[in-house]
Amino acid sequence: PGEVVKRKVLGTVEAFEKESILGVMSAVSRRYSDQWGFDYETLGGNLHRVMGEYDDLDVDLVFGEVAASDAEVRVVLEFVVSGRYDGTRENVVGSGPEPCTAVLVWRKEQPGWRLASTADLDIPELREELEARRPR
Repeated sequence: PGEVVKRKVLGTVEAFEKESILGVMSAVSRRYSDQWGFDYETLGGNLHRVMGEYDDLDVDLVFGEVAASDAEVRVVLEFVVSGRYDGTRENVVGSGPEPCTAVLVWRKEQPGWRLASTADLDIPELREELEARRPR
């Protein structure tokens, strides 16, 4: 399951870079939820906003540990997202010296593996906002 989910992650990143909201959201569980209060709809809204603001999106992605069972796969990632805004290329989130990190939780659903939650997330530019959203 770990290799299957890694391929799904890569396919989802490719869809993001092509600015295909449907391609990205097809990998997300309709029951997605996380500790910051995001769900399927809010993820889609955030994607729509980023894709509307930036062109030529690019994700520099590094896989870390992958922990797999029959029903769940946890994937550790480091990533930097860049894009073009008003004709200028810039980092959207993360940077080389300080990349974003995430632990994504994928679960087996019908018809396949779907992103079900995010167990941990650090986006340097959004640390305060994410911390404020985290339940106490």
